Amino acid sequence: MPLGSPIGSGQGIGSPSQAAYAMEIGAAGILVNTAVAKAQNSPQMAYAMKLGVKSGRAAFLAGQIQSVQSANPSSTTVGLLV
Repeated sequence: MPLGSPIGSGQGIGSPSQAAYAMEIGAAGILVNTAVAKAQNSPQMAYAMKLGVKSGRAAFLAGQIQSVQSANPSSTTVGLLV
């Protein structure tokens, strides 16, 4: 992301999955404190947040497919009983 991209701060990010989501939708980074500081195991939560941020960023860079209202098979259905 270019300089000047949004960074989430104080947005109530309390779990690694929320950190991943913020990165998936294009945040350049996040700042967390309370989730780590108040966790039962702070070093483990910090590590989990790091993994969430890395996975979310990787998903953003990979490019997500468009959401659809109904499922469409991505594999052939020829020869299958449907």
